[in-house]
Amino acid sequence: MVNKSAGRPRGPSTVRGRLLQAAQEHFERGDLAALSSRRLAAEVGVSHTLVNYHFGSRDELVATAIALRAAPHDVIALSRGRDGHGPIDPSRLAHGILAVWEHPEHGPRLAHFARRLASRDGSAASITAYIQASVYEPLVDDFGREQARRMAVAIVGFLFGRYVLALPMFAGLSRDDAGRLLLSMIR
Repeated sequence: MVNKSAGRPRGPSTVRGRLLQAAQEHFERGDLAALSSRRLAAEVGVSHTLVNYHFGSRDELVATAIALRAAPHDVIALSRGRDGHGPIDPSRLAHGILAVWEHPEHGPRLAHFARRLASRDGSAASITAYIQASVYEPLVDDFGREQARRMAVAIVGFLFGRYVLALPMFAGLSRDDAGRLLLSMIR
């Protein structure tokens, strides 16, 4: 007798979407950085090998989940102008960064997630490749490697100072003043 239910089920797979939804729920709870692909797959009821099949790695799944909530690559694209092409405008970039981090829903989640990443050895690797490709490399393309490094240091320092560590010198600024400061740092 042949088992007709063996093999790939008929119809479109929902596994990728279910894995991504579960990862986004963990992102919202703030425990995504510590979550293994095995545990996530078990929650969804699939083999952990499907994380690699659908995303390439656990790190790529994490980056995709984060990107869908607050996408740095979208901030870069919007800073290029209406059509998403052309050179990056530092003013648009500064205001786009503030829009994401000042957003009442996304901002606190991003700050919480950044705190968790910073507190765990090796956890930051889950988004490093995504940030490198979606933020740093476009800056390199438009401004050159040295200026891109200076801009990246200014952006990361500003974000951690204002939103993650809540240093009074940054956190006490109005949104307009924060925008002017960030812009002056990345120009």
